[in-house]
Amino acid sequence: MGKWTAAILSLLIIGLGQFYAGHLWRALAWFFGSILIVALLTMLTGFGGLIVGLLLWIGCAWDAYNLAK
Repeated sequence: MGKWTAAILSLLIIGLGQFYAGHLWRALAWFFGSILIVALLTMLTGFGGLIVGLLLWIGCAWDAYNLAK
């Protein structure tokens, strides 16, 4: 498993890099947690969820990079 592969997969779909690294529950938490957070913030603020979504997306890729061996 490659660190860069996990990071790139997480950039494609949030949580996919964690799944690739063998952390199913962490992948599901990233995926559904990100959807929930971005949806709520977008409904409440209009566009603020998009900024947070970008930060979550980058954080997810960073987490996947650090998880992979």
